[in-house]
Amino acid sequence: MTEEILESITVPAVVSKDECIYCFESPFNEPLALGASPKHSLNICLDCFQATCNRHLPLHTQVTKHSCDSMHSTYLNIAKVEKPKQENAEESNNSKKIKLQVIEKPEDETHNTIWSLERFNGENVPRTVFLESTEINIPSRILEKIEKIIKAKSQDFEDKKNSWELEISTCPHTENFQVPNKPENAVDLNQCSSCDLVQNLWLCLHCGNIGCGREQVGIDGHSHALDHYQNNNNHPLAIKLGSLSSSTYDLYCYACDDETRFPNNINLGNALLIYGINVQEKIANEKTLIQLQVEQNENWQFRMVDSSGKEFEKLSPSKDYGCGLINLGNSCYLNSVMQSLLNGGIPNWSLDFLGSEFPLDVVYPGNNLKCQWIKLFNAMRCEPEFYPNGIKPTTFKKCIGQNHEEFSSNRQQDAMEFLTFLLDLLDRKFFSIGSSGASNVNDLVRFIMEDRLQCNKCGKVKYSYEPAEAIQIPLEENSETQDLLERIKAYFEGQTIEFKCANCKEKVTANKRPCFKSFPQTLVLNPIRIKLQNWIPVKTSNELLLPGLSDRDDVLDVSSFLSQGFNPQIEELLPEEDEDHTNFTPNQCSISQLLEMGFTQNASVRALFNTGNQDAESAMNWLFQHMDDPDLNEAFVPPPTDLKKVERDVDEASLASMQSMGLNPNLCRKALIINNGDVSRSVEWVFNNMDDDGKLSEPEVPTEQQQQRQKDYGYSTAKPYVLTAVVCHKGNSVHSGHYVVFIRKLVADEWKWVLYNDEKLVVAESIEDIKINGYIYFYTRC
Repeated sequence: MTEEILESITVPAVVSKDECIYCFESPFNEPLALGASPKHSLNICLDCFQATCNRHLPLHTQVTKHSCDSMHSTYLNIAKVEKPKQENAEESNNSKKIKLQVIEKPEDETHNTIWSLERFNGENVPRTVFLESTEINIPSRILEKIEKIIKAKSQDFEDKKNSWELEISTCPHTENFQVPNKPENAVDLNQCSSCDLVQNLWLCLHCGNIGCGREQVGIDGHSHALDHYQNNNNHPLAIKLGSLSSSTYDLYCYACDDETRFPNNINLGNALLIYGINVQEKIANEKTLIQLQVEQNENWQFRMVDSSGKEFEKLSPSKDYGCGLINLGNSCYLNSVMQSLLNGGIPNWSLDFLGSEFPLDVVYPGNNLKCQWIKLFNAMRCEPEFYPNGIKPTTFKKCIGQNHEEFSSNRQQDAMEFLTFLLDLLDRKFFSIGSSGASNVNDLVRFIMEDRLQCNKCGKVKYSYEPAEAIQIPLEENSETQDLLERIKAYFEGQTIEFKCANCKEKVTANKRPCFKSFPQTLVLNPIRIKLQNWIPVKTSNELLLPGLSDRDDVLDVSSFLSQGFNPQIEELLPEEDEDHTNFTPNQCSISQLLEMGFTQNASVRALFNTGNQDAESAMNWLFQHMDDPDLNEAFVPPPTDLKKVERDVDEASLASMQSMGLNPNLCRKALIINNGDVSRSVEWVFNNMDDDGKLSEPEVPTEQQQQRQKDYGYSTAKPYVLTAVVCHKGNSVHSGHYVVFIRKLVADEWKWVLYNDEKLVVAESIEDIKINGYIYFYTRC
């Protein structure tokens, strides 16, 4: 029977065997006492090669019976038992080592594997055991098949490996690089050509210039390599000399403003040889960019002791506090946001309507968002006591980020961007029209923001309304202590902008002032801690005084910012704008960030329109590529979207020119229409919208139900707000460093701040980190 079972299966190269598909149980055990049995094991299904724990094995058989041709009943049960550690000098050294790549250490070096081949016969019915690892004289062909399953690459390892390998890609400048002629004079590789620095040196691959890099934490730099590129725009590629070895190198493209690599290393080797460098003989003597980022992230530690050096009180996982989330490398941004949502940062936020039971029609829950949410929710809220060391949200992160370039990677991300992305994803998956019908819990943070625009020449006004789910608050550009309430007041005072007045028929200045049309249940505030330094966005750490930080009764009052609405007795409305043009409303959070970086209002709006109104980073990259556009800072008039009113004929020569590039004819025609015949912008539009169907559809008119839902966001009357949670970030950039979250909880019948620092849960007696590192504030209506 054993041979029949094993002969009929084909073992895949990658097997999901790290944790149960329905919970976070793993097969790993600490060293066992003599005669003891392992506590933890997984059952690898020999039909679909997914792993389930003993608790959820009946569920998997039930699912497959319901959804497959036959019930999956044969399994290889495996348990990994840690071998006793051998004491040696290396293991006694507690210093962290930087992982430059994902290397899988054979498990048989660290663990013994106990296995048994079994058949599941039903709940409360003994399993049939065909074969066990303790048996002797197991036929070689059977043992070979079982070892092939045990030694197959784990899915977790493969995901990490692929993610890191995709981190750095080629660019047009490396793909088209031509090895230059050998310079007449030998290149001095030992010192920056513009200063006396002898480390952090970058070699221009086009001419041999040696320039120092940017200043980083613990590393001197004056950006002379960047200066060289700015004076020689056809010299984009530079390589860090100290990172060179036969297997690794740091290559940067200043034109693309990103790390890059060559398609193969032949061109690189030939280029280095003309400057007297034999890469095969080089040994890296400086940290690479990856090393620096990982090391920097590990060094950002939040205070875990009080002023006297006493450690904060540790909290055990429970239904009151949830459980910790283990950092997957750079996933602290996700951990902090998920703890905020599931542990009371936004009170009453819950997806309880999804239930805690897994659907019976999903055989592969790893790619199903509902299943992954139930799995995470059950661990964090229903049974956190099962996970004293925290859980790894690996499959959850993979599932929600699978179609997003950034959130599917292992790079650090902006927690505010992730929160916005996650709420939008949940809207589409669970709260779209025709879905569950449940009330949308994301509406707890939503409200209506009013924009009042008054022309400074004619005095007429225009009112517009947009739903919002956060306010980004600009901070003053200094290192002084600032007051959040004062910054909020400054935000609602508005700003002076340039615009083309529909009444004056000319470009004028106007006062643009925001107000609350309605108030959310939980107000999300995101102070803009970004400024440009050497054209690189860096984060500031001003101390910020917060209502309610020390005293829960010290509430935030925003009632004075409630809109009074249009007053026909003293105000006159501006005439409607030309109906042929789009009513484009740029993302105000992104506008604020771009203005903080020094870009003009018109340039910022133009950039957001051309990047799909996505985020500030995409718009910033677009701006850097279009700095020479003559109309960049001109008043921006969006192209028409009501294509019924637009002449649909296009210039045939322009169309033929675009089609000669191999572009889709329908996309080319649509691009030329919406970009008013501008070929260069039309080409760019096509490349940014390759998944568009090319159809010139009529603009959608919101249904009455949708319009009503928009009107119903938030409350029309004001109430005070109490501070319930703060996501903090420590680091020089929101895309590096470390995120944690402080959530106000009842501990021993007293309101205290609980610090969620990845898998660690402690009572925070110090609030200094919140003052200087607060990045997202959650204020909840009393």
